[in-house]
Amino acid sequence: MTNAPIRVGFVGLGRMGVPMAHHLVDRGFDVTVFNRSPAPAEAFANDTGAARATTPRELAEHADVVVMMLASGSALMEVLDGDDGLCAGLSAGTVVVDMGTTGIEFTNMARARLAEWKADLVEAPVSGSTAAAESRALLVMMGGEDHAVEIARPVLEGIADRVVHMGGPGTGAAMKLAVNAVLFGINQAVAESLVMAERAGIDRSTAYDIFATSAVAAPVVLYRRPVFEHPGTTPVTFSIDLAVKDLQLILDLATSVGAAMPQTETNIHQMRDAVSDGLGSSDMGDVAVHLRGTS
Repeated sequence: MTNAPIRVGFVGLGRMGVPMAHHLVDRGFDVTVFNRSPAPAEAFANDTGAARATTPRELAEHADVVVMMLASGSALMEVLDGDDGLCAGLSAGTVVVDMGTTGIEFTNMARARLAEWKADLVEAPVSGSTAAAESRALLVMMGGEDHAVEIARPVLEGIADRVVHMGGPGTGAAMKLAVNAVLFGINQAVAESLVMAERAGIDRSTAYDIFATSAVAAPVVLYRRPVFEHPGTTPVTFSIDLAVKDLQLILDLATSVGAAMPQTETNIHQMRDAVSDGLGSSDMGDVAVHLRGTS
């Protein structure tokens, strides 16, 4: 006799969410999807045969584990609350997995709200690009109570090959912010150095060839090359507005734990200047575009 497949609700079918949800369908999970704008969920259901919920409450009523891939903490709370919100449909013991970059404050709010409904929160933010999501090469950083983490683990292992338990509540969200702090530092350094090389008379592509084959050739330097080399011609994968949001979350965490983050202070200043320059909806690599316009 075989066990019935785990019923998974998936909320948030954006660039990252779609391939992640596809992996769950491909691996035999019983998947129901919801998206705040209905068209992506309808398209996903038609493409995969997954069920589609019309409200978060309906999705929760058909899920043992709920995966949330949303852009912000406010979006997370919006989905949780209300008469048709996720919490209204939860059963005791349901595990909700937050895979977005939510930050500590909203993570704590969500965990407390779910506890009122006898449900558990596991943080499981990811590191990696859309291509990594498609190839199961994402790194998932879990944080939460041990019993909830073990319930969520098989679902997360259905999404990605690398799933690491960081520790108790808060540790997954904190580790994601630490990773992003490094990411934003690299982004800013590449932008500054590329513009400096150009002003020194070096062809942009030639300069990037050196970046890509030198000691600084981190994976993010390699896969974000088109953004830096051909600004404005590639899809936006991480907007400057979103970077400002994450940088503020990093600084909020740093303040709460007493950590000095001078590099992050510089990065958020530059990103805010780029927003003022009208580049908020552009890819964060376009901070180089902003720098090209400065003297």
